[in-house]
Amino acid sequence: MKRLVLVLLMAGLFFPAISFGQDGQNSVAYSSLAQQFSSSSLNGDANANVIPSVATQNGFGSFLDNPASMGLITMSYFNTGLNSILRKQENTVPGSNIFKTNSESRFGNMGIVYSVPTNQGSLVIGGGYTLNNDINRVNELDAYNNFNSITDSFKDENSDYNPIAFESYAIDYGDVEQTYLESIFRVGFAPGEFLGVQQQAEISQRGHSGEFSIFTAAEIQKNLYLGVSIGLTSGKYSYRRNFLEIDTNNKYDGDFIDADSDGNGGTDINDILVEDSFDSEMVGANLRAGLIYKIHPKINVAASMYIPGRLIVTENYFSSITTTLDDGRTPFGDEFSGSFSYSINRPNELRLGLALENISRVTLSTSVELIDYRNTSIDLTRDSDLDFREVANLRAQESVIDSVFSNNYRQVFNLKAGLKFKSKTGFEIRGGTAFLPGKSTVFTADRVILSGGIGVPLSRNLYLDITSQYIGWEDRSILYDYSDSQTGQVNAKSIDETFQQFNFMFGVKYRF
Repeated sequence: MKRLVLVLLMAGLFFPAISFGQDGQNSVAYSSLAQQFSSSSLNGDANANVIPSVATQNGFGSFLDNPASMGLITMSYFNTGLNSILRKQENTVPGSNIFKTNSESRFGNMGIVYSVPTNQGSLVIGGGYTLNNDINRVNELDAYNNFNSITDSFKDENSDYNPIAFESYAIDYGDVEQTYLESIFRVGFAPGEFLGVQQQAEISQRGHSGEFSIFTAAEIQKNLYLGVSIGLTSGKYSYRRNFLEIDTNNKYDGDFIDADSDGNGGTDINDILVEDSFDSEMVGANLRAGLIYKIHPKINVAASMYIPGRLIVTENYFSSITTTLDDGRTPFGDEFSGSFSYSINRPNELRLGLALENISRVTLSTSVELIDYRNTSIDLTRDSDLDFREVANLRAQESVIDSVFSNNYRQVFNLKAGLKFKSKTGFEIRGGTAFLPGKSTVFTADRVILSGGIGVPLSRNLYLDITSQYIGWEDRSILYDYSDSQTGQVNAKSIDETFQQFNFMFGVKYRF
């Protein structure tokens, strides 16, 4: 249960406080993780990733926008693809700018589309796997902090760090009468006085999620197409934090730590290392349904609904604090670990689309996606081993997290548009753009996506898709929250971030 309280303290309860789509909030708060796990940032199909497919078809991945679009496909084929992602990230805090570049490649999709022979209309069935989300984010810090310490966040008695921080000498009693706890870097000084500390940190988030789906679409009457899909989402997410505070200039030079318990005093703090990790696995189901109506041979209007089932998340967590002393004696340290399971109810998504098809060999497609992130909810009482008191406490925490969803998130309208030209030989040129408003009410993290690609017929049965995509945005990551001992105000230590991401996608269709 410790990780639950830990992340509530880190971002859920006190500070209105998310990886790709973090929106300036704390990446490991349950409210943030629920939104992160609920969002899809990728379509693993190189063809469908450029142009919205709500009102027209753009290959295998089109069913993610609207399964009815698969009814517009007139050929059967096998489809597969590879995604390669390059990220450039700048981390900024006062006194430090660190640039990071990372890249990785993942299997994008694999599936089959089968157009069933019919006397009239169309019937298409298929299924396969599609990558929905990829997370690879690293925050680094190397700067002197004259204002606060991560140990300031441990003195609250409700913090899970509180007992292990006390055992590790990261916090201690702030007065002789032992009436309150204080950061070890503030003990012995006047209230509010702080000499500063060198902070070095590396925080990484990595993970991915994908969907195994089956779908079918048909022209149920002339010019009216209906489609449905059923999907199983699965994925993994890992978080690592190594946070080191060092008395580099020996400003805290004393003998107040009686390392030998002989009553004669002895030494003081050299550095404090905080290590955190947790690993999550998730699984859930979803249903999509949609309609496309041809109001004219070249004009389609469409609507689709994404109805997610409950997403089950299981995590294992570990935290430790180790304190080394100036005289090199055996360090102090303590830790906690455990596992926890919870579930997320994700918000529904409504998509509306309009497409102008094959006008002088040009197709224009537009869509709007309505998602109300305030409708996210979380269930913390899945564990069968919980007793009644624990359930009552978790219900109270659920209410707090629900208030975070209601107050810190909002309804968004994602706008997408794309254009493609198809030559007589089947060669295609595609371009698209999307505007995705940030889901947070407390930090603006809007982003614009620019995409371009080509489709190349290599032979009568073999087709190659190549897509490139650029995404740039500003964001923020909260490192820790702490309560000011003088004012009682809860503040946050954060890193400002600038991101540039380049997605390169390669797909192959083999017609049969």
